[in-house]
Amino acid sequence: MYKVMIVDDEPLFRDYMRSKLDWASHGFHICCEAANGREALEEAKLNRPDLAFIDISMPFIDGLQLAELLKQSQPDISVVFVTGHSEFDYARQAIRLGAQDYLLKPFNKVEFSTTLQRVKRTLDELSRPFVQEEALPQKTMSTGILPFDVQETLIMALRMREMSSVREELSRIWQDTSHMEISDVVGRSYLEALINICRAYIIESELSPEAVWGSDSTLEQQLKALRSWEEAERWIIELFSKAVNYRESFRPSKSYQLFTAAKAYIQQNYPDSELTVEGVAQALYIDASYLRRVFKKEANISVVDYITYIRMKEAKGILLTRPMKLSAVAEKVGYNDPNYFSKCFKKRFGLAPSEFEQLHANKANSE
Repeated sequence: MYKVMIVDDEPLFRDYMRSKLDWASHGFHICCEAANGREALEEAKLNRPDLAFIDISMPFIDGLQLAELLKQSQPDISVVFVTGHSEFDYARQAIRLGAQDYLLKPFNKVEFSTTLQRVKRTLDELSRPFVQEEALPQKTMSTGILPFDVQETLIMALRMREMSSVREELSRIWQDTSHMEISDVVGRSYLEALINICRAYIIESELSPEAVWGSDSTLEQQLKALRSWEEAERWIIELFSKAVNYRESFRPSKSYQLFTAAKAYIQQNYPDSELTVEGVAQALYIDASYLRRVFKKEANISVVDYITYIRMKEAKGILLTRPMKLSAVAEKVGYNDPNYFSKCFKKRFGLAPSEFEQLHANKANSE
C-alpha cells in the first residue's frame, strides 16, 4: 500500500480524513499526520510518504511553501492540496508546484475517490521499473510537467478568453509529446496538467467543473478512451472551449463588449511604449477607473497586467521564431529599456530572454 501523510491545522478535519474516508480500498494507508508545516517536514523525513494531503492555509509554513520544501527533499512525492480557497491564484501556484490535484472543502466521497484513483494510477506507473526520469522531456520544469512559460500564457489566455492563444500554446505541447505513447505516465501527466489548469480557471469563475464538463467519472472515461495525440488535441481544445464559452454566457453584454474593445485596442497598440491605461480609456471614450473595474470584473486582472501579457507573449513569439538583438525585441514590443524588458520577461516566464532563447535553441538542435 502507498503511504499517506495528512497535513492540516484543524484536528477535526484530520480526524475526518483518518476515520471517515476509505483509504484501504484504494491502496493507501495513513502513515503520519501533522498540524503544521514544521511538523510535516519532520514526519516526512521519518516516514517517507508517497502522497501528502496538504491544507494550504496553515501557521508557520503555509501549504504551498511546504509542498515546495517536500519536493526538494523528496521529488517523487505526490501532493494533493485540500483548501477552502477557490481563488485562482492558489490553484495556479498549486499547478506550478506540480500538485497532482486539489480538493475544495467541503468535498464529497466521490470527489475524494476520484482523486485517489488518479494519484494511484500515477504512482503505479512511476513504480514500474522501466519508467525512468530520463523519459521526461528536457524542457519540463522541476515545478511541474508543463513548461513554466506555457503555464503562464495558458492561464492568462483563459482569463482573457482568447482561444487563439490557447491553441498556440497547446501546439507547443503537442510537439513535445509527439514521441510519447499517449497511454504512458508522462503523456498522461501532460493531459492531466492541462485539465487542472482549465479546472482552476472554472473554479475562479465561480462555476462548477461538473456543470461545464459533466461528472469527473465522465471526464475520466473520455480521457481513458483517447488513442492518439490527434484525438487528445481535439478533446483538450473542446474542454478549454467549453470553459471559455460557458463563462461568457454568464457575462453582461455591455461590459463584455467594452472588455473586448479594450483588448483589441491594446493588441493593436502594444508596440507603443507610451501606451497607458488612461490612453486606452480615452480611445474608448470612457473613464480610466471604469475601464479598470471592467477588467477586474471580466478577467480578474488589471489593464496593466493585460498590456504586459500581450507584450510578453509577442516577445516570446519573436524569440522562438527568429534571431534578434535583445534591444530590438524590447523595442518591437513597447519597451525603451532592454534591461527593464528582461526583468519583466523573467518575472513572467521564470527565465531571462537569453536563457529562454538558448533553451529552445538547444531543444531544436537535439531534435
